[in-house]
Amino acid sequence: MEKWVAASVLLLIWAISASMLAVYYRSEATRLNQRIAELTQGLEGEYVTVNLGIGIQGGEVTWHNGTRVKKGSTLLDVTLAVASVNYTEYPGMGAFVESINGVANSNPYYWMWWTWTDWGGWQEGPIAADRYVVMDGETLFWYYEDTSQSPLPTPP
Repeated sequence: MEKWVAASVLLLIWAISASMLAVYYRSEATRLNQRIAELTQGLEGEYVTVNLGIGIQGGEVTWHNGTRVKKGSTLLDVTLAVASVNYTEYPGMGAFVESINGVANSNPYYWMWWTWTDWGGWQEGPIAADRYVVMDGETLFWYYEDTSQSPLPTPP
């Protein structure tokens, strides 16, 4: 008889715990969905304007100033809007740009991206271009450069 009582108590504890966990995860999912809705509210139809340069070390520079893209767009989205781009998607890491406008990576030259800051000038892009969400008024630059140099040569 004691075995049945102990088993019943354990089963009751398990049922209550499982129910509490289900309620908790359901409320967390609801909260997360509300936060996503808040963050994406009004994105449709809203645009940001960015300045995008594309240049080759020691060569031609092309500027696409005032490029309008939807709010929430990434640097890769902006680049695809103004140039012919080939890239490879690496799961967990992001997109690696292989070529822009027919100029392909060739060791030691690779496409690197930079962002302009008022306090420090050109700063090398910190993450993959498909993960970097552009901001209104931002100036960005794709630079085909010799990556064997240290530090990397900054854009002109």
